[in-house]
Amino acid sequence: MNNLFQLIADLTDQSVWLVGGAVRELLTGNTPTDIDLAVTGSGLALAKAIADAGGGAFVALDRERDTGRAVLPDNITIDCATLRADNLIADLSLRDFTINALALPLTAALTGDWDALIDPLGGRDDLAAGRLRLCSPDSLRDDPLRIARAGRFRATHRLQPTPDLIEAGRLAAPLLVNTAVERIRDELLKLCDGPVAAAGIQLLDEMGALTVIFPELEPARACEQPRVHFLPVLAHMIETVAALDWLIDNGDPPIAAQTHPHLSRNIPFAAQYSALLDQRRGIARRAALLKLAALLHDNAKPHTKVSHPDGTVTFYGHQSLGAETVAQIGYRLRFSRADTAYLVSIVKEHMRPGQMRDSGQLSERGINRFFRDTGDNGPDILLHELADHLATRGPWLDPVAWSHHLEWLGYVLEYYWNPPAPPPPPLIRGHELMAALQLAPGPEVGRLLRLIHEAHQAGEIHSAEEALALARALRAEQS
Repeated sequence: MNNLFQLIADLTDQSVWLVGGAVRELLTGNTPTDIDLAVTGSGLALAKAIADAGGGAFVALDRERDTGRAVLPDNITIDCATLRADNLIADLSLRDFTINALALPLTAALTGDWDALIDPLGGRDDLAAGRLRLCSPDSLRDDPLRIARAGRFRATHRLQPTPDLIEAGRLAAPLLVNTAVERIRDELLKLCDGPVAAAGIQLLDEMGALTVIFPELEPARACEQPRVHFLPVLAHMIETVAALDWLIDNGDPPIAAQTHPHLSRNIPFAAQYSALLDQRRGIARRAALLKLAALLHDNAKPHTKVSHPDGTVTFYGHQSLGAETVAQIGYRLRFSRADTAYLVSIVKEHMRPGQMRDSGQLSERGINRFFRDTGDNGPDILLHELADHLATRGPWLDPVAWSHHLEWLGYVLEYYWNPPAPPPPPLIRGHELMAALQLAPGPEVGRLLRLIHEAHQAGEIHSAEEALALARALRAEQS
């Protein structure tokens, strides 16, 4: 990182400060990959110089505000912005949260001189205390996207919002409808990429922003479920995200694991799952999309709910209708086609593993059919069902049944990650056998093919010629 800072310092004689997230990450011992710089001169000119010197790409982010971006080959993004106020302190005061209103002169970053930290609003203390606090009462109204960003910091850094922030969020949440959907989408993905995504989603809901972003979820808030569930639909979907946090990212335990502190979360094929869910899909991991699908998976239950005279309740077809709704959400929030298809697949098929498990008749053919139909999303759907089960039973979960559930999952996944070798092709086929021995169709052909197959499996014959010789010998024994 010092080499990069030295490169920047060599390119300009302006005053340059690291600001915001880069300072925050360095304070917490992390290496930032996204670097924000504040400069007294032209941000566009500095970004262009960094891109040229580092062999990267230059992007003019905002010519009116003189803000540019350099994207370097090692995937480091450097945003350079001219001060938005008369001085650095005033510029920092215009930022969103105090933990981002931090600055470190580039020269001090080179030497590691933290005594030079500029922290006019107490952001360092807030960071140490795990507190998320606004820079000013108008921060969220100035840019309503910061509401979603608050949820993101709750999810990624486990920061607790102050009451003032929550109240300001409630006042500003309706303004989110005027925010570019692409910006909202990106914040949602970053939120879901956090270890406690459910807490971030819960904060959005507490501020009234969740159903501004997803109005389709509002009917689920008061939609009660059958006795097998312990939560209404919206709370259940958020609890499913909490279960995925716990299973995937060592997040806070869901209610089931709070009730049973020794509950196992030793997922079968954990290493394979880790590699799969850590795959990058744009700005976030595959795990983030899975958590987002969990938030949306039962969205159609209120529209398919039927209460029967015997007291039972059904939601027939909610997965198919819900998948259609998710396709519309993906289009509205400008998700890529591939990411939208992934979300649709999880929602459409989320009931299937449970149906397979409840049937009590799990055949190799049925497992192969499941993976044939779900493709590379099959393991994700199975993991979602595991989280869905935790969120359904909650405090009523049976730990013994849960252990059997994990064993069942391992059995099914064996066919995906360790598929059995395909059987070798037959040495000879029925029509070839009939032509060679002048046989008519009938039981004798089946008998000979079976005995040839058994001999082949035992390693006694290895070619079509040997198969024909064996068939002739077997025929001779019959005569």
